[in-house]
Amino acid sequence: MYAVECFHGGDVLAEPMEQIRTWLDHERIQPSVFQLSLIPGGTIFHLEFNAVSEAEAFTRAFAAEVIPGERAAGNVAACLGPAGARAS
Repeated sequence: MYAVECFHGGDVLAEPMEQIRTWLDHERIQPSVFQLSLIPGGTIFHLEFNAVSEAEAFTRAFAAEVIPGERAAGNVAACLGPAGARAS
């Protein structure tokens, strides 16, 4: 299992959720886990993939980090939307 986490700053939740879901659908990738945690100042998105290639593709699209086999909330990168547009 390959865990990926990224942070999205701000109060708006619909836009980053839509960006992530649209990207996953377009790539035909189904994460085994898709969770989010609302924290002061933003949201942490936590996804887990069965294949490292899927996790790495997500990290390239959203500037996240792969965290092999663990759920480390301390390793959080800022999410970027597809094509490098910062999701804010």
